[in-house]
Amino acid sequence: MNTENRDTRGAETSLAKAIRLLPIVAERNATGVNLSTVARKAGLTTATARRLLQGLVDGGLLSFDPYSKIYTLGIGLFDLAGAPGSPRQFDGLRLRLRPAVEETAAVTGDTVYVTVPHGDEALCIDTETGPYPISTNTLHVGSRRPLGVGAGSAVLLAALPEERRERVLAGNREVYGRYGELTPTAVRDMVAHWQRHRYLVNRSVIIADVGAVAVAIFDETHRLLGALSVAALKSRLTPERCEEAVAAMSTALTRSGFTI
Repeated sequence: MNTENRDTRGAETSLAKAIRLLPIVAERNATGVNLSTVARKAGLTTATARRLLQGLVDGGLLSFDPYSKIYTLGIGLFDLAGAPGSPRQFDGLRLRLRPAVEETAAVTGDTVYVTVPHGDEALCIDTETGPYPISTNTLHVGSRRPLGVGAGSAVLLAALPEERRERVLAGNREVYGRYGELTPTAVRDMVAHWQRHRYLVNRSVIIADVGAVAVAIFDETHRLLGALSVAALKSRLTPERCEEAVAAMSTALTRSGFTI
């Protein structure tokens, strides 16, 4: 192995170690944390921890008070968290929807997601796992998918004005084939179902044995805000349970001042 490869491996290892320090500081951010505590929690020597912490301070991700010798999260970390396209950008909406998310998960027993439109993508900003978690989950807070990929994303696509919807569909024709058995025809079928029934179902076309049912979220002026979806094992997504899930989502959203 040449020197460049060894140096790269070393840099990656140091980066991974530094990243591990951020949650340790975050857990104690209200009061701050000293060097010895960080080193002990991370399982590092004091010298290594000091060097890594200083790098994070230099990068603006941590702040260090030279008088109290305390580390806290830096302003640069909050700037990154609030960058356009970050889930934190939608904290206001996420907090307003939280009661509906929790209620839906409790009533259905399944995993619930909130996604919002971001350009021609769907961005996941919240999730809640019910008593019957799905076995395979590739959607997490911060995950992005092209509009049309997944139930929530397809609902967002369906609720767009026709001209924009057609532009997205045309642009994503080749993209859809990268996601399981998804096809442009399947996406159009989901869109058509939403137009007729105000909800749609993704029946395991992306992840085997896992499907989802979704509704669009509108405010009182009928402005599209996002999508609420319930994901479950295919065996649980019978037509009757899909209707029950839609009813649960509709009721929960109405309580929080939204409509579908």
